[in-house]
Amino acid sequence: MRRYIFTALLATASAAPLFAQGALSIQGFGYPTGQTSTRAAATAGALGESDPGSPINPAALPNAGRSIFSFQIDPEFRQVTVNGRAVNTRTVRFPAISVGTKAGSRGFVAMSFSTLLDRTWDASYQDSVTVGGDRVGSTVAAKVRGAINDTRVAYAHIFSDKLQAGVAFHAYTGANHINLKRSFSDTSTFGALDQLTTLAYGGSAVSAGLVAMPVPHFVLAASMRLGGAMRTTYNDSTARKGNAPNRYGLQLTYDGIPGSQLAFRYNHEQWTRMQSLLTSGLDVHDANEIAAGAEIAGPKIDGLPAMIRLGARSRDLPFGWNGHAVSERTFSAGSGFTVARGWATMDISVQRSQRKTVGMSETGTILSVGLTVRP
Repeated sequence: MRRYIFTALLATASAAPLFAQGALSIQGFGYPTGQTSTRAAATAGALGESDPGSPINPAALPNAGRSIFSFQIDPEFRQVTVNGRAVNTRTVRFPAISVGTKAGSRGFVAMSFSTLLDRTWDASYQDSVTVGGDRVGSTVAAKVRGAINDTRVAYAHIFSDKLQAGVAFHAYTGANHINLKRSFSDTSTFGALDQLTTLAYGGSAVSAGLVAMPVPHFVLAASMRLGGAMRTTYNDSTARKGNAPNRYGLQLTYDGIPGSQLAFRYNHEQWTRMQSLLTSGLDVHDANEIAAGAEIAGPKIDGLPAMIRLGARSRDLPFGWNGHAVSERTFSAGSGFTVARGWATMDISVQRSQRKTVGMSETGTILSVGLTVRP
């Protein structure tokens, strides 16, 4: 028998096992990271609109003080369960990097690089196919590397002690490199099939926001993002055209407890504007998000209080499974403390998420470690 394995052999692998092992949360164009810093992630995103390290609301930038440089690493460990079968996958993300400084006495300029949608994972499973009337054992491996990234240039202005506002421009870039491989146990008879597909992205958006204190101890933060044109290119072929998603967010914070904050946040994202970028076999949904969290002053370290953070979030994910929407429930906790004699802050958070749809569930644990330097 010839040592050639045709594409049809790879196609005999069920799509369901591949997607299941890839993870429920990264269907379509991928998983929405939320674009939150480690600090905001510890409150399940509840502080996202007022946090200068989260590239969400440009009006929050002056909250950093004189300047800011922040970055983080977020490894995630997932377990997907389909029809009683559990499969483990993992992903390592670098979801947000921000750098900025004061511009004059009342302005602040910044640039950030963050992940809008992440689709990075590795998975494999054992399978067998019929070749020439015989069942042949094989291993099917899937590896995806890629994301849609958000490069933001922002400016914020302090109008008074009770009002600051900001605007920003967003450029979306990135690519997915999808590698599917089937290798056979009988290597003397069958060769492996290795298929690589590349999907590239490009688009833009503008955003604006404000942070206001309408009454003492209550802070209102709100922002909106208007998506522009967006396109995808498949293996350098003709692009599919669509639009980047719009987003609207609102956060109410109470800071009447010394050294602490209690926050509630609502967020809506219009992912269906990306529908025309997808193939007909995938479905997309607009997503609502509700989060509540607290940041509380804890014990002192080197004379400064360490912050204790807790949060809970409920939201929809943008891309469905088998025609059904996917929901996500998250509980989070974390801490933040100063280092380098107060010139920097180290933040740590853990998020535990449960994602569900009809006939399938997934648990995810995200460990986030972030460093913010304010020279």
